[in-house]
Amino acid sequence: KATHSIAMTLSRDKTVVIDYDEDEATDMFQIGRSPDPVIDFIVLDTVADCKSVKQSVIQQSTVSRYACRIVCDRDPPYTARIYAAGFDGHNRIVLGENAPKWKKKDGMMDALTTNGIVFLRPQGGFEPSSQPGLWKEVSVAGDTFMLRKSRSDRDRGKPVIDPLRLVTAIDFWFTVL
Repeated sequence: KATHSIAMTLSRDKTVVIDYDEDEATDMFQIGRSPDPVIDFIVLDTVADCKSVKQSVIQQSTVSRYACRIVCDRDPPYTARIYAAGFDGHNRIVLGENAPKWKKKDGMMDALTTNGIVFLRPQGGFEPSSQPGLWKEVSVAGDTFMLRKSRSDRDRGKPVIDPLRLVTAIDFWFTVL
């Protein structure tokens, strides 16, 4: 029996649901701004040059409630993978009609989230001599793409083969982990 699902609304009358089973060989950690118990790491927006609590109130957050999930292998070499979107308290990810979606070559569906999850890996790692790398975006299925023209753009960027490594900064739209 499936324990988690992703629902992708394609049109007013068509939704694709992908079911996932629990994997005893991995652990999943979720990141987002929601205080929901399914979120393992809460990430909040920050206000630059804030001098008081009143100034720190954010009217509209740029961090998704269920921003992303990181799945880590329990056995060596302890590979960690990042995926856009996190499961809610009902173990669902629901992507609305406006989220960019497409069918992959293997027939499976994939999508990007509204705010997106982008990452940067400096060339040479996080060392004093490192050079900036390129920002890239990760999809719901964990694939990597060059950035969209804007975060609200419905067209995904060019696909790239670029697995995440330990030396990566993850951007939740102005909040970096």
